[in-house]
Amino acid sequence: MQVLKNAPSVGDIIHELYLKPTHLSVEGAAELCGITPEQFQRILDGSEKIGYELSFKLSQGFNTSYTFWLHLAQDHQQAQEEKQDKKLKQDDSDVSN
Repeated sequence: MQVLKNAPSVGDIIHELYLKPTHLSVEGAAELCGITPEQFQRILDGSEKIGYELSFKLSQGFNTSYTFWLHLAQDHQQAQEEKQDKKLKQDDSDVSN
């Protein structure tokens, strides 16, 4: 499976597909998902790891499958790692010249 170079984060998707169009607040969305507003904000910021339990809660709150959130988080993480690897390789080649 090919990963997008700039795969969106879970927070990006929630913001663009759920919060922005519906004007749903962080507090309201957190309540729908059964999590605290603080944890929901960390999801939006990208500092909260999305595991099975959290993906299940997001799926319940936004009426999606839990695998949607897991795969989205994995794709984003892989894209970030590939971007970091590419940057490190570029930095290494700059130093060796």
